Amino acid sequence: MTSVYLGLGANIEPQASLQTGITELRVAFGEVHLSPVYRAPAVGMDGPDFLNMVVAFACPMSHAELVQWIREIETKHGRKRAAGLDIKPTSHGLDMDLLLFGQLVDVNANVPRADILTCAYVMQPLADIAPNLVHPVQGLTISQLNTACQFDQVLWPTEYCF
Repeated sequence: MTSVYLGLGANIEPQASLQTGITELRVAFGEVHLSPVYRAPAVGMDGPDFLNMVVAFACPMSHAELVQWIREIETKHGRKRAAGLDIKPTSHGLDMDLLLFGQLVDVNANVPRADILTCAYVMQPLADIAPNLVHPVQGLTISQLNTACQFDQVLWPTEYCF
């Protein structure tokens, strides 16, 4: 089993979309640990604010199998892709991003995901759920990285519980 961290986000029916994602994860993987949920402005697009969180679970799948599973779940819940990439930044109901897959480092697969170090809406919930986790490239804990990173982005904690 591999320890996996996913970022979940949505700005179309965001509460329902996150709940759907969490339900899909629990059906597939059993116990899923949840970070607090944050509201953040849409980045790189016009649209309503996103709700974002990070989830952690033990995964029996290979990296490739998990990536395929994530894409199938996103597609099932309305995510549109072209040639494996987003058509353009757009609002969506459920976005699932693989942040960390154990200690795997694969630049071509974007693992660990670069957004961890560049996006507050990824870093803060990851720091909430796994402060002592050591980033496989940076060699620092997520808490240390969160303290060191200077984000311009605003986040608002929410009261949402799943």
